[in-house]
Amino acid sequence: MSAKKMMVFICCMACTCHFVMGTAWCEEVGKKTAAERSYGQKTAQQMDSITVTAQKIEENVQEVPISLSVFDELSIEDRKIESVQDIAQYVPNFTLVQTGSSDALVPTMRGLTTESGSFNSSVGMFVDGIPFVGPTGFNVTLMDIERIEVLRGPQGTLYGRGTQAGVVNIITKQPDNEVRGKIGVQIGSDNKKEYSLNVSAPIIKDKFYIGVSGKHYEKDGYVKNIHFNNIADNKEHNYGKINLRLTPTNEFDISLITSKIKYNDGMSNLYKVDAEDKIVNMNAGFNKPESLMSALKIKYDNQKYQFDSISSYKEHKNISLYDGDCTPQIKSHRHTDDKYENLSQEFRLSSTYNNLTWLVGLNINKDDNKLYSLTEKETGYYPSVNTTLDIESVGIFSHLNYKINNQLSISGGLRYDNDDIKYEDKNDSDNNTDASFSELSPKISLEYKVNNNTMTYATVAKGYKTGGVYPYAPDGYSKAYDKETLWSYEIGTKNSFLDNTLILNSSIYYMSISDLQVVNLIASTTNYYKNNAAEATSKGIEFDLSYKATDNLEIFAAFGYNETTFDKYKDAGGDYSGNTNVNAPKYNYSIGTQYRAGNGCYARADLNGYGKMYLDKENTFARDAYMLVNAKIGYEAESFDIYLYADNLFDKRYDMVGYYTYYKRYSPPREVGVQLAYRF
Repeated sequence: MSAKKMMVFICCMACTCHFVMGTAWCEEVGKKTAAERSYGQKTAQQMDSITVTAQKIEENVQEVPISLSVFDELSIEDRKIESVQDIAQYVPNFTLVQTGSSDALVPTMRGLTTESGSFNSSVGMFVDGIPFVGPTGFNVTLMDIERIEVLRGPQGTLYGRGTQAGVVNIITKQPDNEVRGKIGVQIGSDNKKEYSLNVSAPIIKDKFYIGVSGKHYEKDGYVKNIHFNNIADNKEHNYGKINLRLTPTNEFDISLITSKIKYNDGMSNLYKVDAEDKIVNMNAGFNKPESLMSALKIKYDNQKYQFDSISSYKEHKNISLYDGDCTPQIKSHRHTDDKYENLSQEFRLSSTYNNLTWLVGLNINKDDNKLYSLTEKETGYYPSVNTTLDIESVGIFSHLNYKINNQLSISGGLRYDNDDIKYEDKNDSDNNTDASFSELSPKISLEYKVNNNTMTYATVAKGYKTGGVYPYAPDGYSKAYDKETLWSYEIGTKNSFLDNTLILNSSIYYMSISDLQVVNLIASTTNYYKNNAAEATSKGIEFDLSYKATDNLEIFAAFGYNETTFDKYKDAGGDYSGNTNVNAPKYNYSIGTQYRAGNGCYARADLNGYGKMYLDKENTFARDAYMLVNAKIGYEAESFDIYLYADNLFDKRYDMVGYYTYYKRYSPPREVGVQLAYRF
């Protein structure tokens, strides 16, 4: 599609609802629309202010010295964000690449990615305080969410290991005295069926409340397996969440949030690189991972100081069978039964005194990972991995913000982390390894308020990614690797114009990375090992724009440009200095417009795009630049909504061919469907 046609399409979408339904019909039937519901959105033209907890204290998003994208409850619904995978397309310099299974995502932010088989990510995620610092289980289902905050740049001072490039912070909506519920149904392409339910109500008014959510999802795949004459990659997920909240006094707020998801998927979505287009000939494969998460949150606030305690438990099971040879023979089938457990406890104490706001905290993490897999060949079964990897982490941190005068503020923090790692190989005790890593992570920011509408900031921060053990390294190659560090320098500005109807935020950054952790392919094999082989530089720019042109029409835009290159990197296979890091597109953008009328008519269109992205350190294989269009039109009433939606409206292909050299991953085709919601 030409750029001219694309712009015409986007502009016309704002008026589509009037043509499809008829303005007169909407005004006759419409009673109370989404713009008037209790979503916290004003019906007036002026933008709402948004309170965030990015720095673990409540602040106005426009006053936080961090490059930050925020999605509140209504914007999550409008953008049809239903899992973590849906977030990245609206965030500058953020990419999520799905690996072989539905639950696993490789996050990349500002050009820093997560290596295959890693137990420590460059991008951390926290769901109600529950930490996710690796790709396993990263693709969390999002239901009854109050807010999503995406923080870019090193956040280790407050969030700890696995957050040197950024953080995704997800906060569940709390039940209260209001009785509310929502039933959702989606019917779409490839026999997609999705049924969801949210219910929230008080059990004892002003004291005890409950929230319950559930979802069933199923959809046919799009890759044919001629060996069984069926579809290889069908998907089915079942999800549930319960939120119990207790407010025994005005000072105490206690929540227990528990969720579980189970997958019953077909084969992995990684296929042989030379396979016929969307046709494979494979004789085995399934993915049945499941995750359980639970968080106990206690807040005590007596107006003088606030104490927070977050206790969490996370369990993820990875049960799968992968046909590694991708043929009808049994040359290399991998049976996996992994179990990952995490216990986390964080205590925080914070207060404000005159011009000083301070916070101190203690974080303790214990990871117990049990990795077990067998390789099946025609001659039988052979042990592949049978190991345990235990990690004990302690972090002590502080954060201060001091208002020097009405215009100038200084903020900063310091964190000390210690990680003790114990690796035990059940098949070969000679491979057992212990390691310990520690680091100080400082951060300092200067904020200057030019006027009531403009704030500028400059930040210097150190990022830290702990070292570890790579269990999949073959004999003769060290399984241990060292920590990775970086220094980040960032300046930014946050602005509101035109009587607070236009929000424009931007930033520019430079990061110098030492001892970059990389996964290396061993020549003439399919085996890998991990080490600290590279020095690298990352630099780029970002901006977010929101413009409420009228009471009914809003325009959104986001853009990120990034260059992450190896300054020094060589191994037995060659010299990669000057090459671009993997999974790091040069740019990404999102342009959208939304029309929501007081009479119930609704229309939205988004154009999302990514630049060229290399899939290997040699920069031989790449996914070309692409752009997608998502659209949604419908009618919103007091108690129900109905929408017609299209994801990837023009059925654009953006396959990854050469993923880890040997594999091909097909992009999802166009999905068209109907979405209905009934509120009570």
